[in-house]
Amino acid sequence: MSQATTTATKWIQKSFLGETKLPIVYEPSEEKNILDLTHWVKKNQTEWREDLKTYGAILFRGFPVHEASDFQSILFATDEKLGEFYLGTSPRDQVVKHVFTASELPPHYPIMQHAEMSFLDNPPKLLFFYAEKASETGGETPLTDLREVYKDIDPKIKAKIQKHGIRYRRRYDGPSKKARFSLWKTKRWDEMFGTTNLDEVKKISDQNRFHLDWFGLDSLTITNEQSGFRIHPEAKTTAWHNHSQTFHYQAAVSEVWKIFKRQKTFRSLGVAILLTLLTTIKRISGEQSHDVHVTYGNGEEISAKEMKSITDVFWKHLVAIPWQTGDVLIIDNFSLSHGRLPFTGPRRILVGWSE
Repeated sequence: MSQATTTATKWIQKSFLGETKLPIVYEPSEEKNILDLTHWVKKNQTEWREDLKTYGAILFRGFPVHEASDFQSILFATDEKLGEFYLGTSPRDQVVKHVFTASELPPHYPIMQHAEMSFLDNPPKLLFFYAEKASETGGETPLTDLREVYKDIDPKIKAKIQKHGIRYRRRYDGPSKKARFSLWKTKRWDEMFGTTNLDEVKKISDQNRFHLDWFGLDSLTITNEQSGFRIHPEAKTTAWHNHSQTFHYQAAVSEVWKIFKRQKTFRSLGVAILLTLLTTIKRISGEQSHDVHVTYGNGEEISAKEMKSITDVFWKHLVAIPWQTGDVLIIDNFSLSHGRLPFTGPRRILVGWSE
């Protein structure tokens, strides 16, 4: 561990893990309780926010964070307006008012790099993760600097997104169908909107510029368009900020083969082969077979070759640091993306966010 900057206080030290400067790590130099940490977070807003703006993420390691209520007390100490309403696709369970499970997807599923809810007009500002229980192997939450991704993306792809933006299509079953096979297990629309009241669904959709198409008994397709880049509201840096590398049918295939090269396990090889076969079938079946789909804003398909080049840039800048139980990670959602690598053994990561 290399020294980063001068210590923040007499009992909080800053450092980096190895050669990377992502994230910056805060650790206590002496034993303290959770109230000491929350007091420090509340009283030193300028300092940690400046580090967050520079590095994109802060990892609090070695502090006495033992349960969800401890984690939520840190969230309250930031004085951020905390979110409760989640319009994303991944299944989550609420633990306490502002704390949720990060994802209920099975452990062999990878979660591709993404900026949280980048398909919305107003995505979360900050993300907060807490390792209530770190996994035995794998399960890292890899991070990628979206500012660097923006710089390195193929200029031709960048020009298309600059001109046309990104168009998203997400398909959901409704309450009439309690369960179904889904490659990435999107939730039902009543689970996502938190209601079966169609007037309320339309109201939320209008607020987010969602176009709704209903099919059959209660199957719903949501379409919306969004910019592919975002300028940081404070730092004024420009970042790659879209879900193409998550929603594109080819993205998962590129991801699982890179994970196999990293993990070199029979399970990761099996997942890569199976997913490649399933994706080939879906590609042959056409875009309507995809639960989620993404194109350029004018409807032009993002080619498999283009998608691979995007994934390659993400992995060029990707940093994956194993969790330790008790870790708390703050991410600037306008600067960094995050994901999840497959894992074995019990694992429970909790999440909160600010609006």
